[in-house]
Amino acid sequence: MDILNNWIPFFSALTGAGGAIIAAWISFNMQRKKLSQDIALEKEKLNEEIQIQRDRLAIEFATEVSVESALKHFLEIYELPYRSFPMIKHHIGGFESNELRRLLVRTGAVRFMAADGTEIWALRERVQDAFRLSRWKHENSPMNKVPENELFPGAYNDPSQN
Repeated sequence: MDILNNWIPFFSALTGAGGAIIAAWISFNMQRKKLSQDIALEKEKLNEEIQIQRDRLAIEFATEVSVESALKHFLEIYELPYRSFPMIKHHIGGFESNELRRLLVRTGAVRFMAADGTEIWALRERVQDAFRLSRWKHENSPMNKVPENELFPGAYNDPSQN
């Protein structure tokens, strides 16, 4: 009986340690599963957000490609290569001036100035000699020059236009 009394505390400690290990293992597995579910949920949310951003970029890119195509066509269609900026802005509406200038540059256009200060644009390949010689000032105003107040009457707060 004396031997049994010596082993009882040992078996009690062993059983307690075993129970603690099993409880820790169960807790660890439950936490791991919860963490895996949380990660999967966050990954799904992130993928949805990425898809939304891709769709927005695709629409924006399609608009820019369309505008660049329209600008290139507009600058190619007439015999004379130069177009005044107000005329371009009139035909390709919906853009702020600097944004339209960036699109013109992306299209392959370069800017020149007429002697009267009119900003004119042309495709590089159509004006290679003037571009190569750095001829930025042109003696004549473009033939397609129209005053901005005629192209955009509401923008100048002219009471006669209201």
